[in-house]
Amino acid sequence: MLNMDLIHAAQRNDLDGIKAVLEALEGRIATLARAAANRMKLTGSHFSDHYEDASQEASLALWEALPRFAGETVDSFFAFMYSSMDNRLKDKSRSEMNAGIDKDAIKVFASMLERADGDQHLAEQLAQSVPPKGIRLGADRARAARLAWQGTTSLDSQMSETELPWSDTNLTSPWGVPGDLVTAEDLNGEDRAAKIATVNAVLDSMSDNQANALRLSYGIGGAQCFGTGEAGDLPGLAAALGLGIIPARDARVKGHKTFAKRYIKAVARDDAEAEELTAIAAERLGRGGRK
Repeated sequence: MLNMDLIHAAQRNDLDGIKAVLEALEGRIATLARAAANRMKLTGSHFSDHYEDASQEASLALWEALPRFAGETVDSFFAFMYSSMDNRLKDKSRSEMNAGIDKDAIKVFASMLERADGDQHLAEQLAQSVPPKGIRLGADRARAARLAWQGTTSLDSQMSETELPWSDTNLTSPWGVPGDLVTAEDLNGEDRAAKIATVNAVLDSMSDNQANALRLSYGIGGAQCFGTGEAGDLPGLAAALGLGIIPARDARVKGHKTFAKRYIKAVARDDAEAEELTAIAAERLGRGGRK
């Protein structure tokens, strides 16, 4: 079992002390290396490509930190070494992730993340449809931007207000790119186009049954319109969905509620407007949701 005598011996390059420290920290090195390798999978790389490299990096951090330890207990030694290795691996992961990031895509994704109230999957869908043509992201870029965002923010880095990727210094237009790239043609019909795009993006972020139930209930995107409520054709909707009547009705009821929640996230400009829209939705979808 590791003790302070062995730690001090390791600091003097004593072989028995070094062996004891290695054995005591072996499990922690493996844990940190696994975490680092999993982070790097977000870049599209394989776990095995990074695990061995991360293990070596953690071991190097261990030996560099060992002489600096000046604590008095074994627990403080473990905490110091863990922090030293963890910070080293996070710095390395951050450097490698940032090297491959599409910064323009990240800016667009960040602006959509604000509209989605932090819902990353909804932001991915919005980024593909809400910004003007030439600025909106394709499916692959939107997904890559979301994965890169997850990877960089998961490292718990501390940034100042001006360094935040969604700050005004970086987002100089509603689309997260310099305003002079948005042409007058882009702005024509922007409100209507944005609303349609937001509706479609929210639907795309929902489960298939719920989204299709709404598309077929309202004829969205050229779908056949079966209507809602007493005047609606519920058996027709059920047949189109390939569901029984009760599951089809449930899919539509739940779809209304899911859509309302996510749409409000996307369009509300502040908490007050979100509360107002939520109250309206609750009134319209009362008694178990619009049928």
